[in-house]
Amino acid sequence: MRNLSVLEETAVALPEGVRVLDLCVDAVESRTFVVAGDSTATAQLLTYDRAYLLTSTAALPFAASERIAGMHFLMEREQVVVALESGDICTIDSSGAVDTVGTVDARIAAWRWSPDDEVLVLVTGEDRLLLMTADFDVLGESPLAAGQREDAPVSVGWGARETQYQGRDAQPEPESVSRLSGDDDMRVRVSWRGDAQFFAVSFVHQGARALRVFARDGRVHSEGEGAETLEHTLAWKPSGRLIAATARRAHRHEVVFFERNGLRHGEFALRAGTGRVRELSWNAESSVLAVVAETRDGACVQLWADKNYHWYLKQELRARDVVRAVWDPEESLRLTVVCARGFVRVQLHSAAAVAHAASLESNAAACVVDGARVLYTPFAHANVPPPMALHTLDAPMSVRHVAFAAFGAGNGFALLLADQRTVVLYACDAGKARPRELRYVELPADARARQVAWAERDVLVSLGAGGVSVTDVAAGSTRVCAGSAGMGLAVLAAAPLVGQVLAAGAGGRVYSVALDASEPWALAQLPAPCAEVDAVACGALGAVVVGRTARNQLYANSRLLSAACSSFFLRRDMLLFTTTTHCLRVAAADASLVTGAGAADGDGDEAAAGQGEARRRIERGAAIVLAAPAGDAVVFQMPRGNLETVRPRALVLAAVRRMLDAREYRRALAACRANRIDMNVLYDHAPAAFMADVDAFVAQVRECDLLNLFVSGLRDEDVTRTMYPGIGADRGARAAAGSGDSAGKTTAVCRALRPVLQARADAARLLPTVLTTLVCERPPAIDEALGVIAALGADERDAALTHLLFLTDVGTVYDAALGRYDLALALRVAERSQRDPREYLPELRALRALESEELRRFTIDAQLRRPARALGHLCAAYAEGACAWDALVAYVDEHALHRECLALLAGHARAPDMHVAYGDALARDKQWAQAAAAYMLSQRAHAQAVDALVAGRQWQLALALAAAPGSGFGAQRVHDLALRASALLSDHHMFADAARCLLEHTDATEDAVALLVRGALWAEAVRCSYQRGRADLAETTVLPGIDAAGAATDEDIAEIRAAFAAKVLRLREVRATPLALMAELQPVRDDSVDVMSDTASMASQFSTFTATMTDASRVTGSTARRISKTKRKAERRRLRGKKGSVFEESHLVDSLAKLVDRVRVLQPAVRELNLALIQFARAHVARRLQRAFAELVAAVLADGDWVFDQQRILVGEGGQLDLAGEVNADGMSALPRLPKPAFPSADSWMISALI
Repeated sequence: MRNLSVLEETAVALPEGVRVLDLCVDAVESRTFVVAGDSTATAQLLTYDRAYLLTSTAALPFAASERIAGMHFLMEREQVVVALESGDICTIDSSGAVDTVGTVDARIAAWRWSPDDEVLVLVTGEDRLLLMTADFDVLGESPLAAGQREDAPVSVGWGARETQYQGRDAQPEPESVSRLSGDDDMRVRVSWRGDAQFFAVSFVHQGARALRVFARDGRVHSEGEGAETLEHTLAWKPSGRLIAATARRAHRHEVVFFERNGLRHGEFALRAGTGRVRELSWNAESSVLAVVAETRDGACVQLWADKNYHWYLKQELRARDVVRAVWDPEESLRLTVVCARGFVRVQLHSAAAVAHAASLESNAAACVVDGARVLYTPFAHANVPPPMALHTLDAPMSVRHVAFAAFGAGNGFALLLADQRTVVLYACDAGKARPRELRYVELPADARARQVAWAERDVLVSLGAGGVSVTDVAAGSTRVCAGSAGMGLAVLAAAPLVGQVLAAGAGGRVYSVALDASEPWALAQLPAPCAEVDAVACGALGAVVVGRTARNQLYANSRLLSAACSSFFLRRDMLLFTTTTHCLRVAAADASLVTGAGAADGDGDEAAAGQGEARRRIERGAAIVLAAPAGDAVVFQMPRGNLETVRPRALVLAAVRRMLDAREYRRALAACRANRIDMNVLYDHAPAAFMADVDAFVAQVRECDLLNLFVSGLRDEDVTRTMYPGIGADRGARAAAGSGDSAGKTTAVCRALRPVLQARADAARLLPTVLTTLVCERPPAIDEALGVIAALGADERDAALTHLLFLTDVGTVYDAALGRYDLALALRVAERSQRDPREYLPELRALRALESEELRRFTIDAQLRRPARALGHLCAAYAEGACAWDALVAYVDEHALHRECLALLAGHARAPDMHVAYGDALARDKQWAQAAAAYMLSQRAHAQAVDALVAGRQWQLALALAAAPGSGFGAQRVHDLALRASALLSDHHMFADAARCLLEHTDATEDAVALLVRGALWAEAVRCSYQRGRADLAETTVLPGIDAAGAATDEDIAEIRAAFAAKVLRLREVRATPLALMAELQPVRDDSVDVMSDTASMASQFSTFTATMTDASRVTGSTARRISKTKRKAERRRLRGKKGSVFEESHLVDSLAKLVDRVRVLQPAVRELNLALIQFARAHVARRLQRAFAELVAAVLADGDWVFDQQRILVGEGGQLDLAGEVNADGMSALPRLPKPAFPSADSWMISALI
């Protein structure tokens, strides 16, 4: 579907009387070397630079009358090599020095350098093949026509025609006679394959043209299959698949193809009127075949390309006295046409000629040029694959350029013919109608137009050698735009989206052509020259120019959109482009094209393709032909030539959004269904508008199946934020609006639809949708749906029940039917399930057999695991006498329904018994306070209440309840209760309460004082001894306890001081070692094999992997996770405590923090102990203890700030090493990494009189 357009056409003429003898190009420096001269003078080598200016001239050592066998530029040596048919070979270097390197005595009939410039093939006048190196050393020599092919088959006659029975009336097959064409020049041709491994030679042998294929070393590889009237032309396709030649038959002239093995492989016919073919040549990409042929109008260069097994004549270049065509070795679409008196440099570009007008009446048509035929297909109405077309139009001569109209519906188009001055205008109505020829427009003779644009109905713009011209079609006048000749314009394109005609220059500047022929004004400056340009209006930014370069770069003004764009199409709302990574990308045609807001830069197609609506994977090599101006279809052409129409999600969603804005709900739903778009978008696009138009939605959709499809797909998610956030500038706004959670959306839509459905005249027809709305609520309203079904007639009920069972699980419906206590309905549901009747029939019979309705309902609710409702029916059954009390209590205990049961039994005689049962349950759960309250509420379980209070350590309330009148507790029982309570309190280290309990309710003073001593309550112990008249206890119990506590405290102080000093010393040593050195000495090891330290050896990696795999093979599931977690914890503890580990500093800081806490907690205990020691005349002991503790506190305060403020590392979550982010001049963090503990007071705990 692509045509070849001429971007640049530069003609270089030689001086008068001088003719071109041969030409070659330097692809790197873009230089052109021409051997020229007249018949009487010496030949010269002319060198032209990239601007086609003559830079140097070198005289050659032969006359211009000599025939040149060929010339070639050696890139590595920077030499031009010229070979004469006389046998001389000359080289000319960059300085112009000429050297004759040798002579072939037998003359040179043909020559050709290999594509890698390493091997030279020469065919001498004696038909001998000569191979040489780049230094002209002979590699081999052999006769051209002699030698057996290396893979020649041996025929024994099997399968040959002469060995087969042909029938009684079979005639002998005439022998194929090869003869020379009348156009054959009798010269030898040589052509190399692109990889320089094989070359082909075409020569005349025994009165016929022969073709032989040779290997690089000169061995015969194959011989060409005999072809009648095979001609002298020869060109091997660089990709290596085909060898092209020409042959003239009686009825047509054709280009024939051979495979490497010499067998024929297809052909195509040249156009009628094509005379002698002088030369064939392939471009570097093997995509275009140049045919230099003679026609009625003179010699021309025909450019042929194939797609879908059809050969198209894409371009016909006409020039005066055309001799040959030379392709650029690097730029695949750059061609030099060699003429007798000069040469023409032509820059081509391949692009599709399609309609761009953003009109709903656009035919979305495309025109394909095939010589003088134009293949027209309106894709909006007919998708006809090439090489066919809906309509074929015939032009008077070959078509050079096609341009669609930029006004109206954009269905008309203009054809620029090969004479570069005739334009044919066609009009076309919307639909499949055949285009109508309007008129012929003749441009001035010197216009030499190469591109045209149909700007307005009577205005035609052309680009030619003289710049941009504007032609008034009605008046027949043409004016050249001022200043356009010197702008170096290469591309002319109409931009109907902005109503302008664009002209792109070689420097990347894009101009807008003024239709009044005034000077074009600059519209945008692109970073590089673009071969395809278009523009779109983007609000306040105005017209934004989108351009694609020949090197696949796509720009929007100065912003690079993609560095690998293979094709693009611009709509009013979207930009679509394909990439060389086989991805279709869609961008909003708004300000984000230039600013980048809401659009992703770069070409990360592999990772993001298929995710979201902006990207889609496509077939390898697919290119955009066109996109529907307002629809959702995009036509692609595959590499082999066939067409495929796809509907990208971005375009479909854009169409759906437009339908929803227009309240066309049925069309939007149909589009979502056809393109598998989540139908939640119908609501999420505009929730308030949808809820207001529920009536219109139901009226438009109508079909029950479509409504069910929409309702069943609802879910509590805003798909416009999660799945379809849009493209362009609104994408970020949608993403920032929220997480996409729409709690309650499904239920709200279902409840809004249901009354509308039920109020319609055809509500019976829409009953399945009503049931669907009930089932799709969250949670599903199955019970309400069964209520709707129960109200129907028998026939309707069965159909409705079938639909309900289709929507949800039959087991759920069966349980819901049972939950309605409707055994008949439950039976109908069960009959439609896959359950065995032997299972559900006995169950239903057993329920029906129960005499009590309350008991039946209790049984159903208990079976459906609805204990609260079951309890209500069970209590009602108990009230009726259909249930025993023990059964009620057992059910309440089983399901912990005591509170609910108490509410149901309020005022009942058995309510106190339920309180007791409740207290027992709470006591089993060790909720002693709640159990005691339940016992007391029953007013029947005083003993259980006291026991519960004692177990809950509420001894005051327990003893008060036991001592109360009428409690039934005697004095001895109260005494025993106090002893039991005291023992329980002391077990929980509540020594003060335990001692008080004994002192107040027993005579065990000695035991009470002993408990106070155990709790280090020295003053209270002494007071109780004297208060109870037991002064002896102060000496026998209290004083020994004080002495023992003093000795233990002295030992603790010494232990803490030694540990603190040792850890601070080690911490100083650790912090003196740089962290980097510690990490190198012992790398951090993680439990994951994939994230091991790079410093680990290969052996350690293998060992770790092996151990991991071995452990994983023994255990799986939760056991493996538990073992792994335990191992990680143990590993972290081991690493943090290991000396020399990088984690040692954190371990030391953590240990010192714990020691500081111990010192702070010890302060009040030391003060109380010292007061007791002073009271018992142990001042010297108190003085020594205070001095030792003061020294410990001073050491902690002296080193505390340094320990905790100068941390360098922290062991984070998961045991990972975390280096501090802020580092001071000493390489340490300025902020603490572990929490700094509260330090002990310096002197608030001291007794100042102790000196």
